Amino acid sequence: MRLLLYPFSVLYAIITNLRNLLFDMGVFPSKTFEIPIICIGNLSVGGTGKTPLTAYIISVLEGKNMAVLSRGYGRNTSGYQEVRTESTAENVGDEPLWLKQKHPNCMVVVDENRKRGIENIIKNHPEIEVILLDDGFQHRRIKAGFNLLITDYNLPYYKDFLLPMGTLRESKKRSERANIIVVSKAPKLLNPTEKKGIIQQLGVFITQQCYFSHIHYQDWRCLTTNNILTTNEKYSITLVTAIANATPLLEMLKNSGHTVTHIKYADHHHYTLNDMENILNNYRQDNSAKKLILTTEKDAVKLRKFENEFGDANVYYAPIEVGFEEKENFEKQILNYVRANKRNS
Repeated sequence: MRLLLYPFSVLYAIITNLRNLLFDMGVFPSKTFEIPIICIGNLSVGGTGKTPLTAYIISVLEGKNMAVLSRGYGRNTSGYQEVRTESTAENVGDEPLWLKQKHPNCMVVVDENRKRGIENIIKNHPEIEVILLDDGFQHRRIKAGFNLLITDYNLPYYKDFLLPMGTLRESKKRSERANIIVVSKAPKLLNPTEKKGIIQQLGVFITQQCYFSHIHYQDWRCLTTNNILTTNEKYSITLVTAIANATPLLEMLKNSGHTVTHIKYADHHHYTLNDMENILNNYRQDNSAKKLILTTEKDAVKLRKFENEFGDANVYYAPIEVGFEEKENFEKQILNYVRANKRNS
């Protein structure tokens, strides 16, 4: 099947390479803004951990007035919109809503036209000191001052292929635009020899830095009360996800000794009452004494509106944090860029 898709990947490569060449030559203009803009993106389609990394950088820049600009993928609205903690995923997208609820003091904006979004932020919010561009690596009409490229440890871009053969949106060569390359979802203690080999295969230039990050799952929290589940018992879990890649969470649960039934929906899926019926039927058919429904932190922002349907079911979500090797160096590089490129008054 992959060989049959090869001609389409060649055609896709010609189109994307021509587009990038025209931007490189200045035929297609890239707008530069007099404010620090950190672009967080990848070469592939979804699932590398862009939004959790965006949340991490928000924490790194705590104390600064910042805005996150996202397309708001999956929303049923269009145009410029500022996200509120009480917004709905249908109106602003699940990932921007998750970021806003996780960091309520950070401004979060959605606009499918990133250039217009930045212009509105700068015009209407002169207090903003730095903008984080979530999933903006391919949006070359904006020239970000700092590009952070993420690639998944389990499928780094040097092992992947261009669409439709693989998941790459543009050539591996385009990693040269990045200031930092982050290998996400890596084992916490990675063999130094393996790290060196990965860095070599990624083609990291001397002007670039490469860091390795891992996922840390925190204590599960009740969907309705936000209380922490304090017990360490093994559960029979109905796992509900609508994310690009649930494998790390699934593997963590199984490795921890839990029994898991996985109900998987497409990434950015908007849950319905029929979905709730399906989820609850699976949960109720489980005769285990210790059972619960578990979901992701991103899915939780969409499932809370079904609180009444869940009734007395035990429903929890698993918050995640991103951890870094060489944490201090990574954070210092981000902070130094922002300090050196302060917005003109």
